[in-house]
Amino acid sequence: MPPTVPVPARRVTAVAKVNEDEVLLLWRALMAFRSGRRPGCAATGGPPRSRCPLHAQCPRWQGPEDYYAVMEETPGEPERRRAAWPCTRIGNLLSPELRRIG
Repeated sequence: MPPTVPVPARRVTAVAKVNEDEVLLLWRALMAFRSGRRPGCAATGGPPRSRCPLHAQCPRWQGPEDYYAVMEETPGEPERRRAAWPCTRIGNLLSPELRRIG
Protein backbone atom coordinates (compact mmCIF):
# COMPACT_ATOMS: atom_id res chain seq x y z
CA MET A 1 0.00 0.00 0.00
CA PRO A 2 1.48 3.44 -0.95
CA PRO A 3 2.12 5.90 1.86
CA THR A 4 -0.65 8.42 2.41
CA VAL A 5 0.05 12.09 1.92
CA PRO A 6 -1.60 14.43 4.41
CA VAL A 7 -4.06 16.81 2.80
CA PRO A 8 -3.78 20.40 4.05
CA ALA A 9 -6.90 21.72 5.72
CA ARG A 10 -8.87 24.24 3.69
CA ARG A 11 -8.62 27.75 5.05
CA VAL A 12 -11.81 29.67 5.39
CA THR A 13 -11.45 33.31 4.50
CA ALA A 14 -13.70 35.77 6.25
CA VAL A 15 -15.44 38.14 3.86
CA ALA A 16 -16.94 41.43 4.97
CA LYS A 17 -20.69 41.73 4.58
CA VAL A 18 -22.25 45.10 3.88
CA ASN A 19 -25.81 46.34 3.63
CA GLU A 20 -27.38 48.68 1.06
CA ASP A 21 -26.89 51.78 3.21
CA GLU A 22 -23.17 51.09 3.67
CA VAL A 23 -22.70 50.60 -0.07
CA LEU A 24 -24.52 53.87 -0.77
CA LEU A 25 -22.38 55.73 1.78
CA LEU A 26 -19.20 54.30 0.26
CA TRP A 27 -20.33 55.29 -3.25
CA ARG A 28 -21.19 58.83 -2.11
CA ALA A 29 -17.83 59.21 -0.36
CA LEU A 30 -15.97 58.00 -3.45
CA MET A 31 -17.86 60.35 -5.76
CA ALA A 32 -17.37 63.33 -3.43
CA PHE A 33 -13.65 62.59 -3.07
CA ARG A 34 -13.07 62.58 -6.83
CA SER A 35 -15.44 65.39 -7.82
CA GLY A 36 -15.48 69.16 -7.88
CA ARG A 37 -13.10 71.91 -8.83
CA ARG A 38 -10.47 70.75 -6.32
CA PRO A 39 -10.99 66.99 -5.94
CA GLY A 40 -9.50 65.23 -2.93
CA CYS A 41 -7.51 62.94 -5.20
CA ALA A 42 -5.53 65.82 -6.76
CA ALA A 43 -1.86 66.07 -5.83
CA THR A 44 -1.00 69.12 -3.75
CA GLY A 45 1.99 70.49 -1.88
CA GLY A 46 5.65 70.33 -2.67
CA PRO A 47 6.59 67.75 -3.72
CA PRO A 48 3.08 67.06 -5.01
CA ARG A 49 1.32 64.22 -3.17
CA SER A 50 -2.17 62.80 -3.42
CA ARG A 51 -4.30 61.22 -0.70
CA CYS A 52 -5.62 58.77 -3.33
CA PRO A 53 -3.88 55.37 -3.46
CA LEU A 54 -4.81 55.09 -7.17
CA HIS A 55 -3.28 58.43 -8.18
CA ALA A 56 -0.09 57.05 -9.77
CA GLN A 57 -2.04 54.80 -12.16
CA CYS A 58 -4.85 57.24 -12.92
CA PRO A 59 -4.94 58.64 -16.48
CA ARG A 60 -6.93 61.63 -15.16
CA TRP A 61 -3.75 63.43 -14.17
CA GLN A 62 -1.94 62.86 -17.47
CA GLY A 63 -4.76 64.37 -19.53
CA PRO A 64 -6.51 67.73 -19.63
CA GLU A 65 -7.87 69.33 -16.44
CA ASP A 66 -11.33 67.78 -16.14
CA TYR A 67 -13.04 70.83 -14.68
CA TYR A 68 -12.14 72.94 -17.73
CA ALA A 69 -12.06 70.21 -20.39
CA VAL A 70 -15.79 69.53 -19.94
CA MET A 71 -16.56 73.03 -21.17
CA GLU A 72 -14.79 72.42 -24.50
CA GLU A 73 -15.70 68.78 -25.21
CA THR A 74 -18.63 67.25 -27.03
CA PRO A 75 -21.22 65.57 -24.76
CA GLY A 76 -19.82 62.02 -25.16
CA GLU A 77 -16.14 62.83 -24.63
CA PRO A 78 -16.20 63.42 -20.84
CA GLU A 79 -17.96 60.09 -20.26
CA ARG A 80 -15.41 58.17 -22.37
CA ARG A 81 -12.48 59.92 -20.69
CA ARG A 82 -13.84 59.43 -17.17
CA ALA A 83 -14.56 55.74 -17.84
CA ALA A 84 -10.78 55.15 -17.83
CA TRP A 85 -10.37 56.48 -14.28
CA PRO A 86 -9.96 53.70 -11.67
CA CYS A 87 -12.42 55.42 -9.29
CA THR A 88 -15.09 55.41 -12.01
CA ARG A 89 -14.68 51.68 -12.52
CA ILE A 90 -14.91 51.09 -8.75
CA GLY A 91 -17.98 53.34 -8.52
CA ASN A 92 -19.65 51.38 -11.33
CA LEU A 93 -19.16 48.15 -9.38
CA LEU A 94 -20.87 49.53 -6.28
CA SER A 95 -24.60 49.01 -6.25
CA PRO A 96 -27.29 48.20 -3.67
CA GLU A 97 -27.14 44.58 -4.85
CA LEU A 98 -23.55 44.31 -3.56
CA ARG A 99 -23.64 42.22 -0.39
CA ARG A 100 -20.05 41.03 0.02
CA ILE A 101 -16.72 42.73 -0.54
CA GLY A 102 -14.06 40.24 -1.56
